[in-house]
This record gives sequence, structure tokens and C-alpha cells, in this order.
Amino acid sequence: AGSGLGVILTLAASFFTDIRTSVILVSLLGFVIQAVKIVHFWKFARWDIIRWYLLLGIPLSVLGGWLLFFLPQRPLEIAVGLASLGFCLADLRPGKVRMVPSKGALVGIGALNGFLGGIVGNGALLRAPALLSFGLTKEVFVGTASVIAIFMNIGKTSVYLAQYSWTKEMVILLVAAVPVVSAGVYIGKRLLRFVHPVTFERILVALVFVGALRLLFFP
Repeated sequence: AGSGLGVILTLAASFFTDIRTSVILVSLLGFVIQAVKIVHFWKFARWDIIRWYLLLGIPLSVLGGWLLFFLPQRPLEIAVGLASLGFCLADLRPGKVRMVPSKGALVGIGALNGFLGGIVGNGALLRAPALLSFGLTKEVFVGTASVIAIFMNIGKTSVYLAQYSWTKEMVILLVAAVPVVSAGVYIGKRLLRFVHPVTFERILVALVFVGALRLLFFP
């Protein structure tokens, strides 16, 4: 699912645990997910986009991560669900929005991405449509998004680690998930070359849509 993997994993994890724990779990696994993807797609990353995107994105991801622990459970579920649904609706509009990756646009979108990502745990809900609007190819999209995501993750996860009440079960789950997630990203990279760009987007949107409905209507 490319950069959407973390979104899908957050929504899937919410079927088995509370949304706050899901957000934190997937953010920590995000280091593994993005690191593996960076290894495979490093050469495709657009650094002219990345550096301006992260200028305000990192500090605002820290602020968003701090707010995660002060929001009640149900409003947090609704926030994640609405953000996911917004991602899907944006993809269904008649014409694809195209933007020029100017410095101002990158700084502004990066700031929103960091803040939203800190609260809902995954900035791909905004980052994915933004990067796609720049007309990036599949490989460049995944490489650029992965580098951005791992740096954003450092900011918000520093807050999560300090605030979350850790349990033995959570630690075991994290350790057990690492090889599975790594294998999944590797297999996904192999399959990506056979997937048409339109099919790639439709699969991602369909999975996010199902998860959004679950959070909004079946808490």
C-alpha cells in the first residue's frame, strides 16, 4: 500500500485495541516500516521537496503528539475517522488536483501534516494526496513519503514514549510485529512493479474507507 500502509495498520489495530494505543503502536512500527521502504526506494526520494516539508513539520508533530494524550477517546476516534474519510473523498473528486511544489506550499502542507500526524498518529492521510498532487510517480512517491514520515515520526514518538504507560504485552506485540511488517514491505515492493497506478490508489482508498466507517459508526 506504499505510504498508506501505516494508515491501514492504524485502522486495523483499532479493531483490537483502543485508538490511542493503536496510534502509538503503529507510530513505533513506523520506524521499521519506513526504514525498510527507504532501503528499497532511497534513490527515488525528492530532497528538494523533503527539506521544505520538514521545516515546520517536525516541531508541529511534537505539538500534535502532546495533544494526543489530552483528547478523550471518542473524539479521537472521530478525528481519525473523519481524517481517513476526507482522504477517501479527496480521491473521488472529478479531477485530480495538481500543485507546483513551491517552497511556501511545501512548508504549509508540512506544518499541517506534522500537526495532524501527531494527533491521529499518521500523517499519510494528508501527505499522500499532497504528494500525489505534485504528479510524483509511484517509486518517487513512496521514496519521498518514507523519508518525510521517518523524520516526522521522531518528533511525535519522542512524546509518545514519555507519556504512554507501557505493559509487558505491548512490548511483546511490538517485537513480534517487526519481522512480519518487514516481510510485508519487502513483498509489497516486489509486487509494486506489477500494479497499475490507478489500481494502486483504489486499493489504498478502499481499505482506508472501510476503516474510517468502522471508527465513525462502530466504536
